[in-house]
Amino acid sequence: MTDRLHKSGFKMHATLLQYMFHLVQMNQVTVPLFDTQTAPVGQSNPVFLRDHISNLLIQSFPNLTRSQVSKFVQGMFDLKMDLPSFKTHLRDFLIELKEFSVEDNSGLFGEEDEMQKRQQAEAQEAHRFAVPGLLKPSEIVDEDL
Repeated sequence: MTDRLHKSGFKMHATLLQYMFHLVQMNQVTVPLFDTQTAPVGQSNPVFLRDHISNLLIQSFPNLTRSQVSKFVQGMFDLKMDLPSFKTHLRDFLIELKEFSVEDNSGLFGEEDEMQKRQQAEAQEAHRFAVPGLLKPSEIVDEDL
């Protein structure tokens, strides 16, 4: 998701990530995600996945602190977080990355921008219908015809 070519798939990526993390957190993944021979006794999938993701992020992005990574990973496993909050959490983390923050981040907010424009257009149209004289005669729908 840190590659600028993947911005168009942000919604799908966020949805899949949230679903997969929640499955692991709720212990619905019963097969061990770790090597049972080398893992400590009592290792669980949620604990292993948290540690594994934290280590991957710290190794991949040395500019991040452990507290930043810990906060991000903790949020990824938050079962109370709905999809819009999860996407905001992902966006905030991506923007924190220096490798990513120098680029144009507007593609990450495309879905929300589109919804806001659509709501504004609907409100403007409702206003035009409510105020007499704002519509052209050709735009008026006569239901009696």
